[in-house]
Amino acid sequence: RTEANYPEKGLGDHNYCRNPDNEPEGAWCYTTDAGSRWEYCGVRKCSERVRVVTCWEGLQKDYRGDISSTVSGYTCQKWTAQEPHSHSRTAENYPNTGLGDHAYCRNPDDESGGAWCYTNNPDQRWDYCGVPKCDKSEEYCFDGLQKAYRGPKQVTASGRKCQKWTSQEPHGHSRTEQNYPNEGLGDHNYCRNPDNEPGGAWCYTTDPDKRWEYCGVKTCN
Repeated sequence: RTEANYPEKGLGDHNYCRNPDNEPEGAWCYTTDAGSRWEYCGVRKCSERVRVVTCWEGLQKDYRGDISSTVSGYTCQKWTAQEPHSHSRTAENYPNTGLGDHAYCRNPDDESGGAWCYTNNPDQRWDYCGVPKCDKSEEYCFDGLQKAYRGPKQVTASGRKCQKWTSQEPHGHSRTEQNYPNEGLGDHNYCRNPDNEPGGAWCYTTDPDKRWEYCGVKTCN
């Protein structure tokens, strides 16, 4: 069974399974086992039922798809890269969690919102990816005032970096954890809506000329 004797049958300088001579059970190959001259390869047939997974439950630890952008539209940083964000979420530190030399969304450390990634935006360290969930009530989106938003978005809709809620520079303010308890404020610069702004989650910005802006957190509509 050579390429010369069976032209146009996919044979060549490789050891891939083929069926040049119409064996009834499909693709096969000669083996490297002296006790077994050849065997079928078990290539899947179209008649076999294949379960197609289109959604992922819970923490989405088992997600191995190729989504590589976040709910906010940022492209993902490769897990093997340390720029623009250095980190410890590597395949060595988190084995068997789907990390590697790629930028696909994963959840190696059990983040509550599901699959996520570091982003290529220097001002947005990481974000969730919006991988489809089987229970639509758990979809990563927020309607209304977005009071329940506890995600990591730290850049406004226009691209300005958010000021920490614990900081009073460049903008002094009264939206502190002490004045607005249980509103998700703290020593971070993630978008929140402690005071019921009608447009949803917002933040003070690090731009001295722009006091605050909405963040454009994803809505369910």
